[in-house]
Amino acid sequence: MSCAPRGASTKTARSCSGALAGPRAKVSCRGTSLGALGDGLQAASSAPGEGGEASPRKRLEKGLLHVYTGPGKGKTTAAIGLATRAVGHGYRVFVVYFLKDRIEGGEFEALERLGGVEFACFGSSGAVNPKHPDPKAVEAARQALSRAQEVIQSGDRDVVILDEINLALHQGLLDLGHVLRVLESRPPHVEVVCTGRGAPLELMGIADYVTRMESLKHPRERGVESRKGIDE
Repeated sequence: MSCAPRGASTKTARSCSGALAGPRAKVSCRGTSLGALGDGLQAASSAPGEGGEASPRKRLEKGLLHVYTGPGKGKTTAAIGLATRAVGHGYRVFVVYFLKDRIEGGEFEALERLGGVEFACFGSSGAVNPKHPDPKAVEAARQALSRAQEVIQSGDRDVVILDEINLALHQGLLDLGHVLRVLESRPPHVEVVCTGRGAPLELMGIADYVTRMESLKHPRERGVESRKGIDE
């Protein structure tokens, strides 16, 4: 039985559904199992107290909303950095990738080793005509939003990253009102991060953190190609 939600990519290697898990980690099709580090932290936080009853799992006191946008590089990298920090403190993380059928880059290699992050990919990268978007791209974006809504509203994960959702909105693949309702109705302990260029003003207006990445200088302007371990 596949661990992929309907409509999500199921490519192997760094496949786009399941858990980024380190050695000895477990993978759950229902998304209830964490990686090796996450399992250990969860077990520690759920250990019976003096009265023999399990202590409640550590949760965020107040979940806020982040928007990382702008034309510069570093939006997804910043979000994955936040995910790493959250897992280190014992929180559960889920990443929904919009406009991607696979995940790439050194940060994901690190997360695989760390464990404790679950994810799902929908759609594929590439140019989209906002006036006449490909119906397949629209459907994939809607499926991604549906999965995101399910994960957010369940309240099971502490941090939910919606990678490239800003761009999906900018390209006209999603209904802005629907996205805003999903974000505003999230459980109070759930932190959400939205990445991608072209974030709409309405989304930035309800966010607690808004960071705009600007490229003031970049080595590609001198013909320097991307370097593994630094740029990817």
